[in-house]
Amino acid sequence: MIKLSARLKALANFIDDNSNVVDIGCDHGLLDIYLIQNKNNIKVIASDVNINALNNAKNNIKKYKLESKITTVLSNGLDNINTKNIDTIVIAGMGAHTAVGILYNNLKKLKMVEKLVIQSNNDLDFLRYKVTKIGYYIAKEELVRDAGIIYTIVEFRKGYRWYSKKELYFGPFLLKENNQLFREKCN
Repeated sequence: MIKLSARLKALANFIDDNSNVVDIGCDHGLLDIYLIQNKNNIKVIASDVNINALNNAKNNIKKYKLESKITTVLSNGLDNINTKNIDTIVIAGMGAHTAVGILYNNLKKLKMVEKLVIQSNNDLDFLRYKVTKIGYYIAKEELVRDAGIIYTIVEFRKGYRWYSKKELYFGPFLLKENNQLFREKCN
């Protein structure tokens, strides 16, 4: 069984059983391996723009003998990904502008995608604003501390909701919860 960092474990908790997932920027494929090992009836595409990162993922997938369960694709964002059967997209470890660019450059590929799970540590107000403008609402948010850094994870679901500037800046769920990690991040 693979062990994950606190950040990746928190990301995994956002993924439902019976999901068809594409992990954009899979890096070493650790999240994808964990999902196959711990979720029921899940399909995963591990994708990265960097061939070295993708090769690392392939080696890890092979180490855990999951080659038949995880598809790997060399792709710049969603460019080489067929999203026809994808219901969940994970974008983690990238800046908000990169994540938004991936989505906006592939709007037609988002038709069947019900959920976006995005972890970015900069310009979160921009991220929330831009993703809600393309037909997703903020369904859940979580802060997690890993290696001394407080990470923000946002789950978007297909649909529309209105948010105030304050909610877009701080996050509606994080603002409401107002826990210790939130106060630390704000400071």
